[in-house]
Amino acid sequence: QRPRDGAAGDLAALAELDEAALLGSLRERFLRQQVYTDVGDILIAMNPFQRLPLYGREVSERYRRHEQGTLPPHIFAVADRAYHAMLDPHAAGPRSQCIVI
Repeated sequence: QRPRDGAAGDLAALAELDEAALLGSLRERFLRQQVYTDVGDILIAMNPFQRLPLYGREVSERYRRHEQGTLPPHIFAVADRAYHAMLDPHAAGPRSQCIVI
């Protein structure tokens, strides 16, 4: 079952991606304490202004070598994809990566 548009972890999957849909979805996710949202390969992070259990070793291990789209968006997923793309043995050599924060 497809989640409601605002519940989508990847906003690139929305039927319509305009400013109103993007902001509405981000607001809905923020209110549910889902502070990370993907838009394709871009990760949007919103400051929750409170401590959330998002960064422990257990969370880090879950995002290690996971298949994209199987877990909620997270900064650990971005780091894992960048690291493995950099070391991709199928590429002509190591590929530089850039992460803008």
